[in-house]
Amino acid sequence: MELTAGVLEQKLGVLFDDPDFNMVHRRMSPFNIFEAVGAVRAELRHSNFLAYLLSPSRPHGLGAAPLAALICSILSRMPPEERPIMALELIAGDLDDAVVYRERENIDILIELPSINFVVAIENKVGSKAGDGQLQRYDDRLKGLYPTYRRLMVFLTPDATAPDHDGYVAYDYADVVATLEGLLTNPLEPIPAETQLIINHYIDLVRRHIVQDERLRSLAVKLYERHKEAFEFIFECRPQPNSLLSVARSCVESVTGLAIESSGKNLERFAPDMWDSQLQVIKGDPAKWSKTGRGILFEIKTYPNGKVNVSLTLGPGDTDIRTNVYQMAAARPQFFRGLAKPMGNQYSTIFSRDLLTADQAKGMTFEAQEFNVRAAWSDFQNQQLGALIKAIVEIDEQLASRAVS
Repeated sequence: MELTAGVLEQKLGVLFDDPDFNMVHRRMSPFNIFEAVGAVRAELRHSNFLAYLLSPSRPHGLGAAPLAALICSILSRMPPEERPIMALELIAGDLDDAVVYRERENIDILIELPSINFVVAIENKVGSKAGDGQLQRYDDRLKGLYPTYRRLMVFLTPDATAPDHDGYVAYDYADVVATLEGLLTNPLEPIPAETQLIINHYIDLVRRHIVQDERLRSLAVKLYERHKEAFEFIFECRPQPNSLLSVARSCVESVTGLAIESSGKNLERFAPDMWDSQLQVIKGDPAKWSKTGRGILFEIKTYPNGKVNVSLTLGPGDTDIRTNVYQMAAARPQFFRGLAKPMGNQYSTIFSRDLLTADQAKGMTFEAQEFNVRAAWSDFQNQQLGALIKAIVEIDEQLASRAVS
């Protein structure tokens, strides 16, 4: 049954007043330094932080405690007879001389402990899988680098995914979090306040984004059952994730004097406010296109292949005016690049530029695509947008003067 706007508003109000909903919101929405720097599922940043924390020589104030605790936790996942080192030897040993490497021999985290003749290799996979033969190659390299050392090979994933190499131990981020929480709960020595804060931020990040918090999941199920209609309405209205159209919209909104005309699934139309007061004859048919009566609009379109294009389009309107605008634009190719030929009966593109081509988008991460779109928009804004806006005003003035004469 379709709900009326009034009923939906009432149900949304009940949802926002629910104390359980507000508790989940507070739990999921606090400021987090790792989210702020884009480290949610970035393997490099997770590896960088863990390597920093595991290094006794770093100024975090914990010494070798994180290193000893993590290795002991990993060893506990192994049968006693298969452990390369006993926990007692590890605890009694001097770990202060440990050297922690990042990306040595392409291994994510490599820990060398010369005082106890021991080396640990951690391959970290947050959102990807190990390549074919990757773990075997790393094992072979360690045998060559440390022929006399005992070795512990660790495959770290969100859910302890089984490695494709028998020499590796499956380990998960839930155990990493439990180990870090143990350090904070039962510290051997006082922990600096800033270190506690950063570790707590990291624990919260992992619990929210990488491992499942069963208590929160259970509460979320109950909330959904209580407020099903409200949640489904919110879900239908959510912006699409990783949307280059959202990126394009934010570019438009960042420019003072531009107004969003309308939005679609893969299309944003916009126009400069000044056209509303200055254009006298370039008008559109509100029954066929823009309800505001605008006869010319900028458009940004996104395509499934990753292409993002900005164009200037003449919409339905007076045939003679449209023809004159098109011809006058065609006579100014220095401004109206990409003018489509021939002129369309209803819609005519008089300027076109790709902010991102399909070939450029191919193989790029979303972050790289976003960067390129923003850079191209900045160039378009600085080099072409103002000139196009001014050129349309001049064309309109010429057409208006012809009508008067």
